[in-house]
Amino acid sequence: MLKRRFFFIAGALLLVTVIAISSLHLLPLQNFLLIQQKPEQAPQKVYDYYIIIDEQTGNHLMAVPLVVGIGDEVLSEDNKLYRVVRVEENQAYARFVRDVILDDK
Repeated sequence: MLKRRFFFIAGALLLVTVIAISSLHLLPLQNFLLIQQKPEQAPQKVYDYYIIIDEQTGNHLMAVPLVVGIGDEVLSEDNKLYRVVRVEENQAYARFVRDVILDDK
């Protein structure tokens, strides 16, 4: 009697588990376990050139005839690496990251 009750409860739990797992695709949790991507930025107006400015000092690092976006990196003529953190109209503000040492070989 006890074995019969145990097998009945185990079978019922197994059946409920199989039904729950097989119905997961119906739930709106499709992106629950996926890696969340960074939200897209609003499209910016494209200019003929962009001026890249040091965020701390306000010095002009360079002007480029390319579209500049957040996350772009700039290597200045004195081997300092900057990363663009903000773009306002045709001015991109870059933050100092590190000094770059170039080997002469």
